[in-house]
Amino acid sequence: MSVPKTLTLPAIPIRDLVLFPGARVPFVVGRRGSVRTLELAIKAGDHLLMLTQKDPRQESPKSEDLFEVGTLALVESVIALPKDYYKVGVKGVARVRLRKYLDEGEVIQAEAYMLPEPAATGQEGLAPFHAAVEGFLGRNPDASRLLSLDQIRELPLGKAIDTVAGLVPAEVRQKQHVLEQVDLNSRLQSLLELLEVDTTRSEVDRTLEEKTRQRLDQDHKQYVLNEKMRVIQQELGKKDEKDESGRLRAAIEEAGMTEEAKGKALEELERLEAMPPQSAEATVSRTYIEWLIALPWKAMADERLDLTEAEKVLDEDHAGLEKIKARILEHLAVMKRLKDEAGEAGETRALRGPILCLVGPPGVGKTSLARSIARALNRPFVRLSLGGVRDEAEIRGHRRTYIGSMPGRIISLMKKAKVRNPLMLLDEIDKMAHDYRGDPSSALLEVLDPEQNSAFQDHYLDVGYDLSQVLFLATANVRHQIPEPLEDRLEVLDLSGYTLREKLAIAEAHLIPRALEATGMKGMAVKFEKAALEKLIQHYTREAGVRQLERELSNVLRKLARHSLQPHKGDMAGEAFNPVVTAERLPKLLGPEKVLDPKLDEHAVPGVVNGLAWTPTGGDLLTIEASVLPGKGVLKLTGKLGEVMQESANIALSFVRARAERLGLAPDFLEKVDIHLHVPEGAIPKDGPSAGITLATALISVLTGIPARPDMAMTGELTLRGMVLPIGGVKEKLLAAHHMGRKAVLLPAENARHLEEVPAEVREQLSIHLVGHMDEVIELALTRRPTPRASEPAKPAPDQSQTAQ
Repeated sequence: MSVPKTLTLPAIPIRDLVLFPGARVPFVVGRRGSVRTLELAIKAGDHLLMLTQKDPRQESPKSEDLFEVGTLALVESVIALPKDYYKVGVKGVARVRLRKYLDEGEVIQAEAYMLPEPAATGQEGLAPFHAAVEGFLGRNPDASRLLSLDQIRELPLGKAIDTVAGLVPAEVRQKQHVLEQVDLNSRLQSLLELLEVDTTRSEVDRTLEEKTRQRLDQDHKQYVLNEKMRVIQQELGKKDEKDESGRLRAAIEEAGMTEEAKGKALEELERLEAMPPQSAEATVSRTYIEWLIALPWKAMADERLDLTEAEKVLDEDHAGLEKIKARILEHLAVMKRLKDEAGEAGETRALRGPILCLVGPPGVGKTSLARSIARALNRPFVRLSLGGVRDEAEIRGHRRTYIGSMPGRIISLMKKAKVRNPLMLLDEIDKMAHDYRGDPSSALLEVLDPEQNSAFQDHYLDVGYDLSQVLFLATANVRHQIPEPLEDRLEVLDLSGYTLREKLAIAEAHLIPRALEATGMKGMAVKFEKAALEKLIQHYTREAGVRQLERELSNVLRKLARHSLQPHKGDMAGEAFNPVVTAERLPKLLGPEKVLDPKLDEHAVPGVVNGLAWTPTGGDLLTIEASVLPGKGVLKLTGKLGEVMQESANIALSFVRARAERLGLAPDFLEKVDIHLHVPEGAIPKDGPSAGITLATALISVLTGIPARPDMAMTGELTLRGMVLPIGGVKEKLLAAHHMGRKAVLLPAENARHLEEVPAEVREQLSIHLVGHMDEVIELALTRRPTPRASEPAKPAPDQSQTAQ
């Protein structure tokens, strides 16, 4: 058939394939448009245009998705396949350049013109080409079966290049680049680059194959030699103590294991000896034996039970906390007595008393106290963080039937401690969770029970391990979140927040020296004035502990460190370096004050009363506001109040209604008004019964128009009869009242026993009134007594109030 140089023919987009002139290529057609185009091509004389797609993932390519240079092809064979697929054999005829792509629905045609094939100028300078082709054919047996170097030499240069390019394994874009070269020199250069890449790839593959083969040969040789050595040793009836089996056996004998553990280890060793060393099961057995060997079965720390030295260490590391230190020293004294009674020949007895649990807000020194106890006793300190632990296997380990199983964290920490009697801190014991995988708090019951922990069973070890010599300590932030069975095994010591005086002492003795060393400012004579520290504590931190205070001190020292090196940059640019930190310099060093204390309102407003609240970070002042509006007796509560606090508000309103006439209110006062109670900082949830008397006082104040004392704060649960019931968190609440500048506090009379826990300086500066009935609260909290209505004679308030200074 005579084909014009410019032609319009059916066109088929092809994927992952470049067809060169002269090459024969089979491919499969399955797209509906390609099948219809193939049928048209057969009818039109068996010629079609082959255009390669740029992206093979494109299902319906457009003109811009195809390379411009393609190949005019002759259809030589068509074989029908199942599911409307066809296997087509084509032969490349000539290069063409796409002029226009005509996608007419199911039939695709293209307008293109043929690219002329230049004539070769001769065979001079083709030696590198022939050498490269010879190397390629030598590396590729499949290509050498289809083509020989003699055949290449007989072909015209252009056809020879196309023939070789069609056989070279390369990326589509690289082969397309060769197809697009019309000039023979450019085409030859592109092919030589392809062959050079193929040579490099082949060398890399050959090197990798050689190394792999050598390694396999070496492994096989080692395996055969090991097996022969094993057989020889068995025939001779002896073991070489230098081999792995002998080493493990000797380590088992020296470890001092219990009879149960030793028998288990030797049994596992016999199984290991019968296994191929490279097997997965051998690795599992070896790991298990090594865990048993690594545990401390008899090693004991040289404990120092010197109460004087322990007291000295505790005082060096912690300021204040006198009652906590005293209880710890009592605990150590019992341990000392037990050791003395056991005698020199006996082993130290396990302490059978309750385990200490330090409960308090973050940053008050619970973990550092445990470290100090360990230092005082000369015991290694290990810490088990239980926050977020929800899987029993974290405590007891996984059984060895699981892939990748390991011992629990208790056994792992014993291995780390390397002695039988470390001090183990169970940190954040109140933050454990539980789900379908088990309850870790239940697993801890065996660990903390002196009657059971002498034979603690870890699922991985599957033998008893003695934990009776371990000194356990626990910490928590909130006591009521500790599971009850676990709390029953603990003696809880409450660490409340520090007073201003205690924080000053801690900062001067511990925090500032530590921060100076951490920031490299130890030699710069930096000094914090007392007024600066007080301002830093009161207006840049609000916490029960001192963690944020330490961060702020470090912030100040970092600013000074930069200023000492770059005096002309930063917030203090141009100032001379001054190592003395005063209260006046803090805003420039740390910015504006971060904590603004509620100011005493000189003009008392009816309906505003100060309450006291307990939070996980210490005490806080809770201002309650009440307002009366025209309405129909609706009590509206806002401030994100919990269910218990809402009930307290309703109890307070019922109490006021029951005593309306005594308070000077009409019996039907609620029929024409609505009352709105609000607790500010509405984004923070609030709950609990201790605001009962505060809510009642706010209601009485707003309904009678009599203001409450702005310098007084109060806390206490209220009953319908007006009784004031005891509450918790007394120390934290009184510390908050003192810190916020309040002068008087109303406290339930039954909480008098808790006043001993309050620092003396706070008790001296606060006027603490102990009340047992709401009538006493009204008498003390309001600026004047309500005037009863005429029908109700005035009754004196019961004289139950006490003042504790």
